Parts: sequence; structure tokens; C-alpha cells
Amino acid sequence: MVKGYYRPRDAAEALSLLGSKPGSTALGGGTQLLSGEYRHLDLELVSLEGLLPRSVARSGERLSIGAGATFQDLADAPGLPEPLKAAVLGMVDRNVRNRATVGGNLGADKSCSSLLPLLLALDADIELLDGRKLRLEKWLDLAAGPEGRGIVATVTIPLAPGVLAGYARWSRTACDLSVLGVGLAFRLEKGLVRNLRLVLGGMGPRARRFPSLEALYEGRALPGRDAIEAAAGPLLEPLGDVRAGAEFKRLRASVLVADALLGAKDISKEVLP
Repeated sequence: MVKGYYRPRDAAEALSLLGSKPGSTALGGGTQLLSGEYRHLDLELVSLEGLLPRSVARSGERLSIGAGATFQDLADAPGLPEPLKAAVLGMVDRNVRNRATVGGNLGADKSCSSLLPLLLALDADIELLDGRKLRLEKWLDLAAGPEGRGIVATVTIPLAPGVLAGYARWSRTACDLSVLGVGLAFRLEKGLVRNLRLVLGGMGPRARRFPSLEALYEGRALPGRDAIEAAAGPLLEPLGDVRAGAEFKRLRASVLVADALLGAKDISKEVLP
């Protein structure tokens, strides 16, 4: 139940409200608050509408995304790298994309997040509403909530030439939340994999990197699909839940890893509008 709703005039007032009201919650598009976990909570909502940038701008080898941008803003942005557009459209329902924001998707930090696996694999940077700058991966390690982590204002993704990125997901139905998601990035140097970062969502409470999978391919040529799936499976220890059992997740995630590795695209190349 919503006990209080506040519309701050600027970022300073928003941060003051979030810091002074225990248990207050930052409100972006509001799609996350429609989930069942909030049904029985008394909520003090601080709206961020109009306070966060919504621009999606590319400058050289950097892509800057305002945390107030909706998923549909991203989907409509010209020149968005193909793997990132695939992750955005992984949120299939346009009605949800019209409201769900980039900042809200990151702040919720869910294992089913549409963006986190790929943004973590791409080693994205963030700037917070209070001006601090840090790696997205470091920010997620801070205590959850606006008081601990702060509010994301901007996400910046490096788009260096030669970096290949891949994304894949699986859900029970087209419009359902992702049960499993894979985001990865690497270089190919003389046919050998270098600097592989591989992130899986849906295996536990949060999306996270899998160094054991990364080590399988670092400094080696990519094998065929069957070999990738066979090698990945034993290194996965997923938690089963109401959407899928652990053994199914292990098998399906192995397929997604192969899909993402073999389908990776050069992120410095734009998708023509």
C-alpha cells in the first residue's frame, strides 16, 4: 500500500527525501512495484520523473544512456548496437517497455534483469545522481537501496572496435520475464578468444560473472556448438525455482552460452535505423 507519494522539484530534494524517510523507495517507471513482492508493504514513494536524463547518445567509442530512458526509448534509438537492442527487446511487451526505465531495471538488481547480464559483460560505468562515478559491477556490490547504492543517473558503455558481444535469453512464453539470460563480451585476436567476460542471470539471486566458464575459452579458439554445451554444463550450479528446475536450467543455460558465443557481434558497428 502506498502511504506517501512525493514529487521533488530537483535532484537535491529527491536525495534529501530518500535520505530522511526510512524505507522510502525511488519511483521510476513503476513496473517493478507491480510485482507481488511489494503487495503487502507500506511504501513511501519518491518520484524521479523528470529528474533523470533520458537521452541515448553515442560519442566516438562511448554510448551514454540516461537512467530515465525507457526501454522503448532505447529500442527506438538509431544506431544501437545489435546485442544491446536484442537485450532491450527481450522485454517483449511494448506496454511495459513504454514505462520501464533503465535505472529501474538496474536498481531492482533482479536475476531476470533484461540489461544487467550484457552491461556487466561490457564493463559499463555509471554516474550517480550525487555525482559519484564508478563501475556498474562495483555499484551492485554496495548495500541495496537508495541510501547505500545511490541513484543511477547515467550509464556509459565502451564500444571499442573489435569487441564482440552476445546476448541470449530463455523464457516460458514470449512475454514472460527471462528465466535465463546470458551476456558476454570478448575479442578475437588471430582466432583466439581474449578478455572474455561472461555473465549469467537466472542461476541464483543475482546476475553474475562465471570465471570458470571464461577460463574455458580464454586464449583458445572457439569450439563448435556441441563442445561448448558439453563443457559449460558441468560448471553450472543453478538454483531451481517456480519457473524452472535446476537441471533444466543447467541444460538450457549451456545452449544459451553457445548461442551468445557463436552469435556475438562487433558492438562498434551500428544497427541502421
